[in-house]
Amino acid sequence: MSMNSRERFQRTMHYQGPDHPPICEFLGFWEETINRWYLEGLPTSIVMSTSGISVYKGSGLSGGRSVSGIPSICEYFGLETRARLPLDFGPIPRFVNRTLEDTERYRIEIDESGATRKAMKRGTTIPAFMEFPVKTRADFEKIEERFDPSDLRRYPLDWGKELIEYYEVAEFPVGIVFPGFFGQGRTWMGLRNLVLCFFRNPDLIHDMFEFWADFVIEVMKDAVENVKIDYAGFWEDMAYRDGPLISPKQFGEFMLPYYKKVTSFLRKNGVDVITVDSDGDIDLLIPLFLEAGVNCPYPSEVQANMDVVELRKKYGRQLLLIGGIDKRAVAKGPEAIEKELEHKLPPLMEGGFIPSLDHLVPPDIPLKNYQYYIGLLKKYLLG
Repeated sequence: MSMNSRERFQRTMHYQGPDHPPICEFLGFWEETINRWYLEGLPTSIVMSTSGISVYKGSGLSGGRSVSGIPSICEYFGLETRARLPLDFGPIPRFVNRTLEDTERYRIEIDESGATRKAMKRGTTIPAFMEFPVKTRADFEKIEERFDPSDLRRYPLDWGKELIEYYEVAEFPVGIVFPGFFGQGRTWMGLRNLVLCFFRNPDLIHDMFEFWADFVIEVMKDAVENVKIDYAGFWEDMAYRDGPLISPKQFGEFMLPYYKKVTSFLRKNGVDVITVDSDGDIDLLIPLFLEAGVNCPYPSEVQANMDVVELRKKYGRQLLLIGGIDKRAVAKGPEAIEKELEHKLPPLMEGGFIPSLDHLVPPDIPLKNYQYYIGLLKKYLLG
C-alpha cells in the first residue's frame, strides 16, 4: 500500500507498519556542502535549499519544494520533506545588528539576539561569542519585554482559516520546533555563565525556565489547538562528546517540572511525538527526558557514543529514534557506508526509527559518496 510522507511518518513513529520508513535528511545540509557539490557535478539549477524543512517564505506550503518550481536539493535526491510552522520564538523587536569592529580578518558585531560575537571572514568557523545580554536578574527582567507571547508578529501574515485547512490535508509531516530551556538559557547568558548560574543563582534559573515554559505554551497555543501537528520539538544542544553539560540531578531539579508543563500541554492537544535536538552524548538524561514526556532524541551522534541500536536495546519501543547514521562513514566511502547501514538498519526496521545522518551533511562528504549512500539506503528501505 502506497503512502504519502505524512502517513509514513505517523505509522513509522507509532509502530504501525508503514510501506517503508521515511527516506529523508532530517537535519539537512550545510551550505558549504552544497557549494562543494556544485564543483563536483551537482546541477547549478538545484536551488540552495539546505534543509529537509519546507522553505516557502510565508508558511512552508511547498513541503520542501521551491515556490518558483526550481527543484530543491531534497527533490534532487528523492528525499521526503516536512513543514515547520513558522512561529517566531525570538525577541520582538530584535536587537539592532551593529558592527563594533571590522578588520580584514574578522568582524565583531552585536547580533539580533543581543549577543556580541566575533566572526571570521574566511572559512566556515562558527562565530566566537564574547558577551551575552543577560548577566543579572535586572538584565533578565529587561529582556522579558522583548518576549511578549501575544505579539501578533509571532505568526505569519497568512495565518488564518485557509492556512489551517491546508495543513489539515498536507501530505507531508507538519511540526513545530522551539528553543528548549537549556538552549534558550544559553542564548541569553552564554554556556559558561548559564552553567555557573545553576550554582550561584538557582532562583534566577527557576524564574527564567518558568517564564520560558509559559511563553512557549502561549506562543504556540493557537497553532497547537487548531492545526494537525505531527511532531513537536525542543532545541537544546546540551551535551558534548563525553556526556551532558548538566547532571541528571540538575536536570531533575531545574528542568523536569517545566518540561512536563510544556509536554502535558502538547499531549493534551494530541501531539505525542515529542523530540529533543541535542548533539553529544545525552544517554544519562534519556530516562529523565522520557519522564518529562519527550520520547524522541536526535540526531544520536555516533562520535559521541550514541548508538541507535544500543539505545533500542536499552529503552525498547518507548524511545523513538531519528538520525544515528555516522556521517564519518559516509565521508569514507562505499565500504564504510555498507558496514554502517548493515549494522544500523536491520535491528530497527520494526519501526520507531527514521534513519538520517547524525548531524547536518558536512562538507567533507564528496557528492559521489552521498549519492552512493542514498542509493544504498533506498535499496535497504524500499526492498
